Amino acid sequence: MTAPTKQLIMDRDFFNTFEPSLTPKVTSTMEKLLKDHSTNGLHVEPIRNCADARVRTARVDRSYRMVLFDLGSFFLLSGVYMHDKAYAVAEQVYARVNPTSGAAEIRNVEPVAGAAGTRYTDSELKKLVEERAAEMAALRHQEAAPPSATGEVEEDGSSERNSLIGYEASRLSAQLGVDVDTAIYAVGLATNTELVDFLSHVGGWQADALMDLATGNTLDEVRATYVLPEGDAAVAGTEVGVPSDSDAVIRAATSRQAGAQFHLIRDDAALEQALASGDFDAWRLFLHPDQKEYVEKRTNGPFRLSGGAGTGKTVVLVHRAVRLARDNPDTRILVVSFTRNLVDMIRTQIRARDSSVRINAHPGRPGIAVQTMDQVANWVLQQGAERAAGQPSQEENSFAASMKAVLGWGMLRKPAFRKAGAYGASPWDEAMNAASSELPENLRVAPFFQSEYQEVILPGEITTVQDYARASRVGRGSRLGRKQRKAVWDVVTQYRDEGLAAQAVDWDEAAAVAAHLLRGPGAQPAADHVLIDEGQDFTPTRWKLARALVANGPDDLFIAEDSNQRIYGNRIVLGHYGIEIRGRARRLRLNYRTTEENLQLALKMLEGGSYNVDEIEDAEGTAMRTGDRYISSRSGPVPTLLPADHLAHEYDMAAKLVEEWVSELSFENLDSNTLGILTRTRKQRDAVVHALNERGVSTAPVDTQDIPRGMPAVMTLHRAKGTEFSRVLLFGVSEDAIPRFFAGSQYDEQAAQDSALRERSLLYVGATRARDRLAISWSKEASPYLPRP
Repeated sequence: MTAPTKQLIMDRDFFNTFEPSLTPKVTSTMEKLLKDHSTNGLHVEPIRNCADARVRTARVDRSYRMVLFDLGSFFLLSGVYMHDKAYAVAEQVYARVNPTSGAAEIRNVEPVAGAAGTRYTDSELKKLVEERAAEMAALRHQEAAPPSATGEVEEDGSSERNSLIGYEASRLSAQLGVDVDTAIYAVGLATNTELVDFLSHVGGWQADALMDLATGNTLDEVRATYVLPEGDAAVAGTEVGVPSDSDAVIRAATSRQAGAQFHLIRDDAALEQALASGDFDAWRLFLHPDQKEYVEKRTNGPFRLSGGAGTGKTVVLVHRAVRLARDNPDTRILVVSFTRNLVDMIRTQIRARDSSVRINAHPGRPGIAVQTMDQVANWVLQQGAERAAGQPSQEENSFAASMKAVLGWGMLRKPAFRKAGAYGASPWDEAMNAASSELPENLRVAPFFQSEYQEVILPGEITTVQDYARASRVGRGSRLGRKQRKAVWDVVTQYRDEGLAAQAVDWDEAAAVAAHLLRGPGAQPAADHVLIDEGQDFTPTRWKLARALVANGPDDLFIAEDSNQRIYGNRIVLGHYGIEIRGRARRLRLNYRTTEENLQLALKMLEGGSYNVDEIEDAEGTAMRTGDRYISSRSGPVPTLLPADHLAHEYDMAAKLVEEWVSELSFENLDSNTLGILTRTRKQRDAVVHALNERGVSTAPVDTQDIPRGMPAVMTLHRAKGTEFSRVLLFGVSEDAIPRFFAGSQYDEQAAQDSALRERSLLYVGATRARDRLAISWSKEASPYLPRP
């Protein structure tokens, strides 16, 4: 006879208590618990002399056991440990509901030696506060200025001042339910680095709440997020050290607010979905309350979610796309990003999040399509050309008409695509031969014409010199008189004539024509919802296409971007292209990827540049408020700086470091491809691969292909966008390598500023790819963008 079936509740830290190699056996144990927990092979056993009478252990294999709580109709899963250690942990662990916040917690009374993944125990927190009190008393005796719970502390110049200084520990405890000991210790720390390190060992909702305060949220905002309203908190909370009633724990652990800490599995199908990828990636199951809000948020028009690297913007976008597909299987969802590498990554994450969601190769059908905007433009042009195939003349042909309205010339079939680099030799170089002497020499460069075409002419659908003479050029750094505009138009005419002769368009032209087609008579929107990742890199014509792809209305456009990571193009204002986000823009500020030490170094690389686009957007709610800041949820080692006397010396140090890191990764059972070496150019990348190989260190150069297994990956900073590594070496960050400005890219003051911002952003992108360890090397003189000691 089988036992009554039970549901499973998993604690977020459950994943951190065992090695990934044990996952299949843990999964099997969970399946048995769901089907029949009385199965002989499980050996679900109670524990004597324990802090919580409901604690049990279950067999995973001969060496490992799972620690869990029997709550009646639910099992609450705590962790997986080696046999003897599991029993030791089970004696100390208990499940409790916080009497102030109504949040469920799994706590430990006393520490257990070697129990990986555990947080500070009740006794450890008490001891920390007692030791801090003794230190403060000794300092007062010496008439020194002591750190205190009210915020009087000396600042450590090596790290940002603790953001919680000024809060009273007693108020945090009374208003939020944070343990008094935790609050006292947290507000008494000197720096944010110390705070992050402390809270990483506190864990749970209390650490989340204090981190939200540290990033700039008000106490009222944090209380609204983490504390159940009176009347909703129908739970019987208990004091620290006292287990709470099972029904109370179940209600708290399955409440809406608990989604960041606990995940409910009701049946085999739910378990299979949770483990579809074969591992326990927490991002699939647990969301910070802010992230969950933006996943579920219903918007009446375009919405922009900004945030620094590693704050989870893409995670939100993936969950939101899946949520929209689940809400209505007939809805048409289009997810777009800037590069194919990013698109492939997002498509993989959507499948991992929910393998049952329909993934389409192209937009226009129920389900989710994931493409670059250039792929979307190509698809729209193809569809337009096929629909117009039965229209014999250009005068009647809607496809040709759209091309003529945008470019001044049209054709009866889909054009080919020009092949041109971003800066350097391009069709603009030939076209410039037509420019008159009225154009200043500094503007007789391909980058000026390319940006003028992208930002003024194509978005305005300008096809005559008269229209160009009247066009607004607000935001362009160089002023042009009537004769100079005529000279510019001569070059544009030559460029378009060459396109007509070749029957080819560039990608910005394709996006502009596609947008016009979608706005034409009888045209229908290609999607019901469009979600955009890495929006900061999109050009104006791509924004026009985004607006044309979906009708104005609820949940039409969702945009995830970070102006600090803009490594292509120039700053733009979305409102100029029909995308009004005023009042519908918010910001994420808590970094989950990299450590606080790595993050703060990365942010210092941005100092000296202006990245705030909120003021020109007039986007209420997204601008950084006084006190707002980016903080990581983790701490780690200080980044390693490797100055070299010459290039060969830099190669030697890089080879030594990579060898050490590969050895460490092997010890941690991690693949060597979780080590990334990032360079400014492809030429530099290939030189690094060759030099390290000569020194006996094998690496894999990565371009468009996936990162191979078994060797450290070497790639450019541009290619690294959207990736993450356990360890990162930024190689060759010398003054002659970064900044690196392409010829003609600084044609006026505004262009020079934009070029400098992109170079700073590249370093920021590179530094924030590192989860754990970051090193930076250079030869002779370091880049001026690296912070000085």
